[in-house]
Amino acid sequence: MRLFLPFLLLGLVASLSAAAQLVTFSKLPQSYQLYPRNAQSVASVPVAGRVMQTGYSRVAVQVYRNNTWQGRQMQTLTYAGGTAPFSFSATIPAELAQYRVQVYLYGANATDSVLVADRQHIVAGDVFIIGGQSNASAYVPAEEYSYQNEYIRTLGVYGENFNLGNYNPADTLWTTCGLTRSTSAGVWGMEMARRIVEQYQIPVCVLNAAAGGAGIEYLSVRNAGDPMDLNTNHGRLLYRVHKGGLQGGIKAYFFRQGENETSGNAPIWPSKFEELYSNVQLDLPGISRFYLFQIHLLGGFNAATAVFRDYQRRVGNMHAPIRTHATVGTIGYDGIHFSAAGYAQTGAEVFRLVARDFYGSTDTDQITSPNVQKIYYTNAAQSELAIQFEEGQQMVWPADTTVQDYYGNPLTHGLRDWLWLDQQAGRVVAGRAVGNQLILTLDGSRSEQKLAYLPPNYGNGQPQPGLARAFPGPFIRNRRGLRAFSFWEVPIAAPLSPLTGLVASVVSGTAVQLTWTDHPAEQAYILERKRPFDSTFLTVAQVPANTTSFTDLSTNYNVTYQYRLRAVTPQAEATAEASATIACPSVGELVSVKTGGFSEAATWNCGRVPTVADRVRISAGHRVEVGQLVTVGRLTVAGTLQFGAGGQIRIAP
Repeated sequence: MRLFLPFLLLGLVASLSAAAQLVTFSKLPQSYQLYPRNAQSVASVPVAGRVMQTGYSRVAVQVYRNNTWQGRQMQTLTYAGGTAPFSFSATIPAELAQYRVQVYLYGANATDSVLVADRQHIVAGDVFIIGGQSNASAYVPAEEYSYQNEYIRTLGVYGENFNLGNYNPADTLWTTCGLTRSTSAGVWGMEMARRIVEQYQIPVCVLNAAAGGAGIEYLSVRNAGDPMDLNTNHGRLLYRVHKGGLQGGIKAYFFRQGENETSGNAPIWPSKFEELYSNVQLDLPGISRFYLFQIHLLGGFNAATAVFRDYQRRVGNMHAPIRTHATVGTIGYDGIHFSAAGYAQTGAEVFRLVARDFYGSTDTDQITSPNVQKIYYTNAAQSELAIQFEEGQQMVWPADTTVQDYYGNPLTHGLRDWLWLDQQAGRVVAGRAVGNQLILTLDGSRSEQKLAYLPPNYGNGQPQPGLARAFPGPFIRNRRGLRAFSFWEVPIAAPLSPLTGLVASVVSGTAVQLTWTDHPAEQAYILERKRPFDSTFLTVAQVPANTTSFTDLSTNYNVTYQYRLRAVTPQAEATAEASATIACPSVGELVSVKTGGFSEAATWNCGRVPTVADRVRISAGHRVEVGQLVTVGRLTVAGTLQFGAGGQIRIAP
């Protein structure tokens, strides 16, 4: 048997090869091919061509799902000039199942068939592209990261010399990602794909087109006369896309690059990125998301590095499809690259963005890198600054970081060391986090006009006493650990005049009225509220300018409400606070606050059992059980009233 089997397989291959000469295919899937799914989460698999010899009456396509026969399509052949055309389209869903397509020719006898094509492991799913330089290719040795999944695919190869070498036009085969370095998606690309496959049961294709060490000038080149020019990075990517039939079916493009320019031509980065982004828009239309990374702090000598890092932060406000992500503070950083764990962290973080944008994820709280919105002095003495991030961000002031320098000497850095007023450190002496703000205490009354977070570079890349091997932080973070974007020379606004006259008055058991003196400069008000069991202030309402009152109708007995009103302009804010406690009356309306027993005090808002004098309301979504005779003054049921053994309710006249 060991001698016979190789000859048997050789005979089958020869038979298929000879049969294939009977047909010329214009459309035929490859084994391991991924077809982009459409809005209905299915993909069409076309099969078309010509039968090149007479004597055959029909052609058929058979489809298998996980090697289980699904059905057959058949067409009668009509010859003209000695050849006969045919065309089929099979539909497959995007799922963790692999499809097989076989094409047969039939002679006059229905049982006389010839297998002319057999393609296996075909799937439908989503396509993502990665571009940039080495932190985009994110390759580590197999002993550090070796994950593979049959439902994560790629097309073509990641070329030699860190994808900077010549590309062989014959490299157009589909395969499983990560079998070799040339089929790698990179660690963070693979980790993102892994989570999509596991959580959403959708196959994924990743084309990694990054080039190790490449500058933005190299990556932005496009040959207008031949966009698929294999001498350009853009052309090689475009060639793979077209060979895979992926044009129009790509979900998103990820771009991570800029390390080259920290000791190179940093001033050109913004303009060259705009060229690259334009190339993507032109040649890969239909991409709805472009994810751009702000690079980490590196050793270098070019001061303009801070300028283009700030551009990477701001570019999402310039182009609607762009979403940005900060890489500062990622674990496993060696000063240029990251460990497998660091790249895996990035994969997990960008997955949450992709899951939000494409898969309807509800995990959206604190998943974006905090981005500074405005900076302003908070008092007339200008001895305190507020750095404000997006609404909803919950910021954290980090503890100091202690590390070693190149020579083993201890170093301690605080966040205050990396906050520069007019490019000078040492003015910030302390800080604290308040909601979406960081409040900075300065070393006295200041007049500086701009604030920066993180310097342009961390040393010059050479060993120096007093410097760690890689920038150690600490870093501005939100409650979930996402690090804030570094920013450079953001204007500081003058303080607003104080917001005065805020008063909170209880007007009923379910209403608190807020009144205040109209601020002279506000363009809107934001009213926030905090209850004893809330971890932070939550927005109650956005109130138009020139308004001086608001009634909060979502209050309840036995709760102290702390209110914060913010008078807002695009540049600064003024804040006032007030509080109100709604005391429980001896007789009043008791409202259920949870499912429970009627005679349990914890079921009711005032923490006591209803009496004959009380009005009682069972809230929607609550189930209250009565297990004895009770008497109340009035009863309203919006939820469920359940009677146990001996349970009765009497309404007093």
